Amino acid sequence: MTAIARGLHLEQVSKSFALQHSRLDVLKGIDLGIAPGEFVAIIGASGSGKTTLLRILAGLEQADSGSITLNGRAIHGVGPERAMVFQEPRLLPWLSVEANVAMGLELNGESKSQALKKARHYLDIVGLTAFYDAYPRQLSGGMAQRVGIARGLAISPDILLLDEPLGALDAMKKIRMQQELERIWREQAITMVMVTHDIEEAVYLADRIVILGGEEVSPVQIVDIDLPRPRQRSDSRFVAYRQALLDTFHLNDSTSTDDR
Repeated sequence: MTAIARGLHLEQVSKSFALQHSRLDVLKGIDLGIAPGEFVAIIGASGSGKTTLLRILAGLEQADSGSITLNGRAIHGVGPERAMVFQEPRLLPWLSVEANVAMGLELNGESKSQALKKARHYLDIVGLTAFYDAYPRQLSGGMAQRVGIARGLAISPDILLLDEPLGALDAMKKIRMQQELERIWREQAITMVMVTHDIEEAVYLADRIVILGGEEVSPVQIVDIDLPRPRQRSDSRFVAYRQALLDTFHLNDSTSTDDR
């Protein structure tokens, strides 16, 4: 793969973990290009390395080999051009919502007043204008996850990385948050890379779906989702994409494809 100036590019990225008497290859020779402003979902069978790949992109894990470039520059470790949103929002319970979002900005050298102003701006974007002064214990799961997204957006990253951000929500809240996440992505024109075990969620949100196969399918497959937005889950083409992905994993229902 030839890297181009813009976007995120992985070339022959591999990662293994030591076991007692051997090594487990989790990722082998991953090639992937993600364009600026694209929404990419990563799915895969258990142990296929979805979260490992996302952590490598975030700089929380180091690849054994291969290269990763963003806008033509090699990336190593964590950096402000990439922000991570975890399945659990990991909010500090003794800080208000706005203080949770502002804290990272202050640590990066912004004044308290400027950090709070920016925190409120991004809380407005995620629909939490009325909750600046609330504390995490006063929030629903979906609201807490919105705070996590606002915190990620506030540092103005090029890429927002999301590790199963809606996995802990019930079905109704998850659908609402999928709609909100799609709106935020569209309005902010930001690149998003999301790991999910929910195939329908991947079809609803992604421009492209990256399938990490593990032992079940070939190492990497990429599916382009050619559907207009906003997407209708009852659309026959939507249903066809969903069914094709289920067939890839030899599933006949909505069984999850869980990960390590």
